[in-house]
Amino acid sequence: MIKGRQSDQNGFVLPLTMILSLILLAFVFHALLVLTSDRKFYQHSYAQFQLQQIRECALIDFEHELEQRSLSGQGTLIYRNGTVAFNVTENKETVIIKFKVITDDRKEIDQITYSKKSGKPIKWSEQLNQ
Repeated sequence: MIKGRQSDQNGFVLPLTMILSLILLAFVFHALLVLTSDRKFYQHSYAQFQLQQIRECALIDFEHELEQRSLSGQGTLIYRNGTVAFNVTENKETVIIKFKVITDDRKEIDQITYSKKSGKPIKWSEQLNQ
């Protein structure tokens, strides 16, 4: 009778183990996909933050140079996280500054137009390279 009791399982444990292993494996793959997605999002956000930070520093320097009327025709501003190369075009009423913000892994071309009368920006364009 003991011999007959052991054979009553009829293959119940192996399919259950396989199903539980498959579910566990699916959760692990899902966690890996979420981690990869979050990492890409963080890297993209950090690169955008660095571009924005360098752009704001350059704009402050441009305004300061415009106030002192010492902004040259072209040049380069070097910051801790990247550089800004710029070109200045002047006409009777406006000053147009086209500049390229460069970090370690990204670059972006922007343009800003200042009014000579007020010294304030009147037109702004970002990501001209796309």
